This record gives sequence, structure tokens and C-alpha cells, in this order.
Amino acid sequence: MLSSFPLKNRLILFLLMLASTIFLGSLGYALIKIYVEHESTTMTNAIYFSVATISTLGHYPTGVDLHSDIGKWFTITYIIIGLGIIFGGIQALVGPWIEMKVKRAVREKHPPVPKDAHVVICGYTDISKLIAEELKILNVPFVIVDETVPQNLPAVLNKPTRVEALREANISRATALIAAMDSERNAVTVLTAKKLNGEMKIIAVADEKELAEMMKKCGADVVVSKDELLSRTLTHWIQSDFTHQIAGTLLSGMDIKEIPVQHEFIGQSIKESRYRERVGTIIAIHRDGDIIVNPSPDLVLKENDVLIVLGGGEAS
Repeated sequence: MLSSFPLKNRLILFLLMLASTIFLGSLGYALIKIYVEHESTTMTNAIYFSVATISTLGHYPTGVDLHSDIGKWFTITYIIIGLGIIFGGIQALVGPWIEMKVKRAVREKHPPVPKDAHVVICGYTDISKLIAEELKILNVPFVIVDETVPQNLPAVLNKPTRVEALREANISRATALIAAMDSERNAVTVLTAKKLNGEMKIIAVADEKELAEMMKKCGADVVVSKDELLSRTLTHWIQSDFTHQIAGTLLSGMDIKEIPVQHEFIGQSIKESRYRERVGTIIAIHRDGDIIVNPSPDLVLKENDVLIVLGGGEAS
């Protein structure tokens, strides 16, 4: 039962259960001593009996022990219940602590979390990968908060929506936070981050344009709608206008090229053509005047398609 609670709550609950056990043991001892064995006793003797019994001390000063049959059965029952509470509580408290220490000992080491003037990236997604690469180029310190982050990146391995995770990322001294997950988790993260550091800039990614206003109400200073922004930017690039940048300077300088689909791959899916392995990440396809953003690997390539590739070169 205790293992389902956070560590702090488990400790409080264990202490309350221990105190209650000692109180009930002392009360039972006093009642048996007075009404069954017809002897007077003191509060000190009652508490001493309770603590000595559940700690299996096995020794009572003269006059403290219970010598009647009822008293002996009460002592046996109290020992069983007391030991169960003590050892169960210790296991619930010490077990997770030992497990945490072992995990930290065998966990791959990440670069240290920056102390201040850094960017906190919430969520390890395709967008946050690009942002991290650009921040490296700009020599801006950052940390990624997510449960799974590669070893070479500074990280806090925890859920970005948790207060303790953001605090471990030194959010109180960060200059900016970027929420790059789905809209629901981004909204929770923005609300939490705003309370922890109201001075830093918060950038949030919205899955849809309609959710941008909700993000701003949550406290985001800038909200980026992925589909709308990417579609507009790609449209300008196709028209040979490279003055537009995704998310300001965060993604500037990335190698983005247009590659016409070769004849032998017409009628094949993106996955079958292996374009992604040979030329880079396909972020969009220009087809008959339209932009298909983030195309599926199962999308079939057609004649006159133009691939918008991030970080790639010409197909061979």
C-alpha cells in the first residue's frame, strides 16, 4: 500500500502508522494491566512495553510485562502486527531509494545540466532535435527534459510536465523554455513553467492553429503552429525566396534542398524508394501547386513531385 505513494507521503504515512501502533499497544497494555491483572501502571511503562515489544527487545523491567493468559496473547498478536508494519514500512521507504541509487549508478552519463542563462527544451521530438543542433552551433547552453534522451545531450530524465523535473533543469535561472511536445502536454508544461519562472521567455508548439490562443492563455510568449508555419515557409522556398526561417533563427542555416523525384521511383512509396536513407529527412512534398507537410512513409510518389529535404543532397 505504501509503495503507491510518493516518497515524502510514504514517510509521513509510515510515521503515522507507527505512532498509532504504539498508541494502541500502550492503550491495550494499560487496559489489561488494570482490568485483567488488577495492577496499577504508568504511561511510561505502557509506552516502554509497546516499543520493547514491536522492536523485539525481548526484555521488560520487573512489573512491566503482562503475565496473564490474555496479556500473553495480546503480546503475541501485538508483536506480529507491529513487525508487519515496521518491516513493511521500511521496505516501502528503503526499497525505492536503493532502486534509485542503482539506476543512477548504471545509467549512462549525460553532460551536466547548465546552471543558468540556458534554454530548457521540454520533450525530445524531431523539432527539439533540430533546435538542439542549432543551439549547439550558436553555443547556447541547453538541457532537454524527457524520459528518453541520447547520452551525448544534457538531459533531465523525467516527464517534462512534472515540477521536480523542471526544477532539476534549473528552470528558475533559465532564459527560455521551448515546449516541443503535443499540445496537451505543452499546455501543462507552460502553466507549470510560468509559475516557476515568470521572467523567462516561453515558446510553445501547437499541433493546430486553433490551439495557439489556448497556449497563449496558458502563459506562452510565442506559439508556433507547425503545419501553418512550415507550409508558408516551404511555399516561399519553392518560389526561391529563402528569407523566411522556421521559428526565427532557431532553425536558420539548416541545409534544405529541393529534389525532383527520379523517374524510376514514380509509383513507389517513400519507404520503398529509400529516399530518406539516401538524401535526408523529407519534410514536405510539392505536388501540383500544393504542399504536403510531413508526408507519410507510405505516400506514393508521383510524376513531377518535388521533395523538400532537410540535411540532404542530390539523389544518386
